[in-house]
Amino acid sequence: MFVNGQAIQKSDSTSNLIKAKYLKEDLTTFLRKNTKYPLSALQNNIEGDVILSFVIRKDGKLDSLLAISSPDMVLSRSAFDSFKLTDGKWSPTVDNNVPVDKKYLVVFRYRMSMNVRPTDYKADADDYFKKQKLDKALKNYNRAIEDNQYNAEAFESRAKVKEMLGQLEGSTQDYKTSQLLKNEIMTYVDVIAVGVRREVRIISTTTSMPGVAR
Repeated sequence: MFVNGQAIQKSDSTSNLIKAKYLKEDLTTFLRKNTKYPLSALQNNIEGDVILSFVIRKDGKLDSLLAISSPDMVLSRSAFDSFKLTDGKWSPTVDNNVPVDKKYLVVFRYRMSMNVRPTDYKADADDYFKKQKLDKALKNYNRAIEDNQYNAEAFESRAKVKEMLGQLEGSTQDYKTSQLLKNEIMTYVDVIAVGVRREVRIISTTTSMPGVAR
């Protein structure tokens, strides 16, 4: 499987794997609070995905942090600055009750939007699924995955819909992709800048000055 041109290798053992965990608080929440959209990136209309790779060692220490994909250096610096705020309080990956070194990915998704936040296609799809409107659910899960290829839950939910629609081969592939993403990606963080477009109307008027003949 490829994410932005980078191959994600499946680990040798995933059945009894317990992922590493950031112990201070929920990692996604922490990164959302501490990641800023760089002003220079906004001024130059720069957006895209920054993928960081890192290793959580068996002693719980973070190691080998590096960027493996980024649209621009300014976004890379923003992602690095945010992730480096994690203070090393990690639980290690456990494989068959044994702590092991393991590499993970974290994805920062920088997006710009005008006036409103981007549509949450997965939420729409989940709503259609609850109402058993499977065709509309599938359509919106497709959109959700087109928008965010790192969303394991979207792949898993789409697999269920495809299974119910009899699309068994596609369902199996989506389940496999979901499990792979859950295993390899620690989290993804949406960094969204919402701008407001203001319209300025200039109305031409003619004013008569008192005492001046026209």
